[in-house]
Amino acid sequence: MRVIQIAQLTPLGGKMTAYLHEPDDDYIFRGKRPAILIMPGGGYRKLAGREKDPVAFEYFAEGFNTFVLEYSVQEYAPGLKPLGLQPLKEASAALILIRKNGLDWNTNPNQVAVLGFSAGGHLAASCATLWNCSELKKEFNIMNGSNRPDAVILCYAVTLTGEFGHQDSLRNLAGEGDDSLYNLVNHIDSHTPPTFLWTTVEDELVPVENTLMFAQGLQKNGVSYELHIYPHGRHGLTLGKMETNEDHPHLATWVNLSKMWLSELFEFKISR
Repeated sequence: MRVIQIAQLTPLGGKMTAYLHEPDDDYIFRGKRPAILIMPGGGYRKLAGREKDPVAFEYFAEGFNTFVLEYSVQEYAPGLKPLGLQPLKEASAALILIRKNGLDWNTNPNQVAVLGFSAGGHLAASCATLWNCSELKKEFNIMNGSNRPDAVILCYAVTLTGEFGHQDSLRNLAGEGDDSLYNLVNHIDSHTPPTFLWTTVEDELVPVENTLMFAQGLQKNGVSYELHIYPHGRHGLTLGKMETNEDHPHLATWVNLSKMWLSELFEFKISR
């Protein structure tokens, strides 16, 4: 394994750790590997450790090159400037950097997925729906969609504002101002990447409507997706294993299902 740490993705912040496979073509030719950029949750206030390396190593074990994004977070208070698009700028910079270094990092630049949990799922879904917004175009002089992911995995993700939105996440992004930009369902179009979504009916922090309505938006716009709604499980169960001191074998099936989905989408053989 080759480990690379990027200390600063933009002038205002953002860190990334890469876990890369060494080329193994002397034994079996596999070519460049797909990549997954992982975005932990935490309400845009913190970054949950159980949604970082444990997740990265799950996909690394199947042959993917994995990247963990530590994006800017803060707890909003009156008089404090909210985060705004800063986390999305850092995620965009990470996607651009992964593609730019495809040759050196043995990564296929056309097979770069994002995976996010909760608020990190909001960021992943923002990558999928806001990649073409004017502020990002201006920031990165983007001409070829190099900040658009090729696939998206959303895990109990925040996607809505209003009645079903996670108010703490939205407040940290928008402060007391207009948060309509962050209602991501309204930004889905035919250019939104294929998406894998899952959550639980019992999620007490991010209502199931966030996942259902995002899937409905994908359906309306003809975007390929796979959707799993598990009946039981609280918010934040990550892999459904012991990272949360709870074992949920049914819920944990999302991990292998998402691997198989990505394997088919990217035509990349895995062990399952």
